[in-house]
Amino acid sequence: MNSAGAVVNVAQLVKDARYAAQQTQSALARRAGVSRGTVAAIETGARSPSWEMLSGLLAAAGKQMRIELEPLDDDVRRAVDAHAGDTSAADDLSMMLSLMEGLADLEYRFEGLAAAALLGAPISLADPIELALPDGPASVEWLANLLRTGAAAVTPLGRSLPLDGVTTADGVARLVELGEGGRFTLEIWLRTFLVRFAPAEVTERAVLVVGEQAPLRAQPLHEIETTDRDVARVLRLLREQAQDARG
Repeated sequence: MNSAGAVVNVAQLVKDARYAAQQTQSALARRAGVSRGTVAAIETGARSPSWEMLSGLLAAAGKQMRIELEPLDDDVRRAVDAHAGDTSAADDLSMMLSLMEGLADLEYRFEGLAAAALLGAPISLADPIELALPDGPASVEWLANLLRTGAAAVTPLGRSLPLDGVTTADGVARLVELGEGGRFTLEIWLRTFLVRFAPAEVTERAVLVVGEQAPLRAQPLHEIETTDRDVARVLRLLREQAQDARG
């Protein structure tokens, strides 16, 4: 990586150095003591050179590399700082909340990457948006009412076809049983939500985030899990900052 945290394109680096020196692949190979085929393979990305070979190739083109160190996660800090004040995720979900009549009356919470975006992570809000509903008759009836309008469609997770005719509480209960882990997708207003029913003591643990239309409930930072390494770095930094703020 360079000092800004970007990945170095080794193939382009060698090619640019050779062009700057106005050398052919054969000329650069002779000066570096390697075959022309080796240079060609490196420049096309078919081969990754060792550190010594890369240094030798650049030296043969009259160039040298300089590596700078920076504090751990400085690139993440810059991204978080640049994202400060961005309310696009909250505004987007707040608008969706206003269209999903009755959801605000439940102790729901947005989870996963959606919650991370609401809590300041510089990531895009992408479908499916994870949503947890408190397990109980109120949530079941809310979903049944939503489906009765015909504005939403549901699909049990792991099933290729939507479940037709779900407009009753019994139908919703059957939907939960069919989905893997009790989860299902809810499609409404051109957005897709990944929904699960969770114990009320889980969904009541939520952080309130200001939204343009209404406040939003988000899963706390310390509960968010992800397999995305870049997002995991952001979450770790946000948790550290939150801990520092608490003293």
